Amino acid sequence: MATVKVGEKAPEFSLPTEGRTVSLAEFRGKKNVVLLFYPLAWTPV
Repeated sequence: MATVKVGEKAPEFSLPTEGRTVSLAEFRGKKNVVLLFYPLAWTPV
């Protein structure tokens, strides 16, 4: 597993959401994106 350091660009990825799959590429260069990783909490963020 690769580690992303503060200030480093995130690797390309896709995630399922309500009815479709969203990829980071859809937002790159268009909007600011904040990635939040909160493992094992099982709570909505």
